[in-house]
Amino acid sequence: MSVYTQSSGLRNILIYRHLPPALVLPTLQQNDPRTARATCALAACPAGSRATVVDIECSADEACRLRALGLCEGTSVSVIDARHAMLLEVRGTRLALGSALTAGITVRPTSARD
Repeated sequence: MSVYTQSSGLRNILIYRHLPPALVLPTLQQNDPRTARATCALAACPAGSRATVVDIECSADEACRLRALGLCEGTSVSVIDARHAMLLEVRGTRLALGSALTAGITVRPTSARD
């Protein structure tokens, strides 16, 4: 990325010639071969189950928002309700996510004692 400054009176204006490429964050699924066992979409988990997030595949804006809310790779989630929207407990907070988002979140189901 090249940056140059253009002076206009008292103001300096930064002009970007090339935008940097999108940042690609590594996921647990790419780095950990153990996650290949028994993964499924979060949308497939029934109410009352627990799971660990393995991968989030959605738009960059949606993924950024989910991570800001605490739903990121490696996080343990509890499915409270799975009717119209999926109600999750994540780090002590309840989140309601629609089916389009939960279909793009890959999880590894865990037992209740984990």
